[in-house]
Amino acid sequence: MKPKTLMKAGSRRLGVLAPALALVLIPFSSGTASANTSPGWGDDKPDVIWDCNNGKADSCQYHEVKAWTQLGKRRQVGNPVYNCAGKRDLDVERWWTASRTTSYSFQQETSHEVSAGFSDTISAGVSVSSSQTEKWEVGRTSTTSNKLTAHVPPGMAGGYWFAPYWRKSQGWIEVHYGKRKNGHYFWYYPGKGSRGVEINTPVFNSDSEMKGKWYWAVWNC
Repeated sequence: MKPKTLMKAGSRRLGVLAPALALVLIPFSSGTASANTSPGWGDDKPDVIWDCNNGKADSCQYHEVKAWTQLGKRRQVGNPVYNCAGKRDLDVERWWTASRTTSYSFQQETSHEVSAGFSDTISAGVSVSSSQTEKWEVGRTSTTSNKLTAHVPPGMAGGYWFAPYWRKSQGWIEVHYGKRKNGHYFWYYPGKGSRGVEINTPVFNSDSEMKGKWYWAVWNC
């Protein structure tokens, strides 16, 4: 049911996760070379994304063209709290946790799986943070956890939403083969100087807590 009201939660942080999370890689499924996983390319061109994912190219290099940080979309965190049959306000005090992982988009097609080696290749081409308080790391899963208090009126339900900040990087991939493939040693995907490859990485603060905004919403049962 559509939320009736939406407001940003209080900024006071009551707790953070102590340990920094280790690098977590997206599970990789090898697939087959005959199925072209390089979106936008025809059969007359090599499947450079598959080749880079499977170590079939001599080298793969990501070239960043543009990068920026922006607030992402809100997603609900945890299960809603119901006070449908209640006669008075229900006080809610819980730990709410949200996690986000780097996503890879090739030619505007998202959710592509990336192997460990290819993730390292992409990471090497992404600009590093110049801030002491804001960081990002390609391939990392980032988490935030806050203890937040809210009130659910009688006959209503409520829940929290979280919107993370993303470091967005756009660019292209340069692929080199040891011998000619489809007539060439070098291929530029999806084109030299283009922005057809996008890497979205969650931003985290110096304390390893994912950066973002919390929102509280209530609606009729």
